[in-house]
Amino acid sequence: MAYIKIFGIKSTVKKAVDYITNPDKTDAQNLVSSYGCSPETADLEFAMTAKLGKDNVMEKGNNLAWHMIISFKPGEITDPNVAHEVATKIADATLKGKHEYVLSTHVDKDHVHCHLIFNATNFVDYHKYVSNKRNYHKICKLSNRICREYGLEESMPTGQKAKSYKENMEYKRGNSWKAKLKYNVDRAIWSSVSFDEFLMKMKEAGYEIRQGKYLAFRAADQKHFTNIKTLGAYYAEDSILRRLEKNRHKARIPQNASFKVRMFVQMTSYVADGNRSGFDQ
Repeated sequence: MAYIKIFGIKSTVKKAVDYITNPDKTDAQNLVSSYGCSPETADLEFAMTAKLGKDNVMEKGNNLAWHMIISFKPGEITDPNVAHEVATKIADATLKGKHEYVLSTHVDKDHVHCHLIFNATNFVDYHKYVSNKRNYHKICKLSNRICREYGLEESMPTGQKAKSYKENMEYKRGNSWKAKLKYNVDRAIWSSVSFDEFLMKMKEAGYEIRQGKYLAFRAADQKHFTNIKTLGAYYAEDSILRRLEKNRHKARIPQNASFKVRMFVQMTSYVADGNRSGFDQ
């Protein structure tokens, strides 16, 4: 489950963006992404959009941006790429493609957490975002739905078999077979670029592997195999392959890429994703 806080930024957009994109906190900025702007110039681009809003008499309130913090329970997510993907979906569902934003995932604490800074003024009709109880509850509902898709809630989604009382209590303590398997699967994917390498890492972690209609794993002292599809859609075999493909893509991009190279990658990703408004911006 994601815990969300949101507060306004009145005068320090650049300072806030610099903080959330700190290389020491974001795996050398590998866990930084943006929409409709570049992290390096976000404060200037936010200001340009805000000026258009003011020129169109849409200026309301004195917040330049909003800062949302999305935190997860310690041990709930072991792969920061998963946290970043969940936070991206929360950001996109909340802002609906209308606001520029910078998103980062911090790995310098004992729990993974994400920072989202988005422009208070949207670039579609120049209205400002209003933070109130009603909108906060909307964010929480969206967050709950997205977290449920990733198996982050303790109760299973509707339509799936519920946990037994014993398994539920073990899951809360992080001791269930499924909780341990999720942890090891995430860790193996994070450090692999191919499916064979992923399976090798799972063997090194002490799991017996069964490859039939569905991929299944069994720990050394476990009686029965655990089918990977019972962990949720995010751990299905096709999802694992997509996550490994992302790792291969990241491995091809130089870690010390220049601003122009990173900007080119960002622009081409907008084209690939069909994100016309982000590309135009």
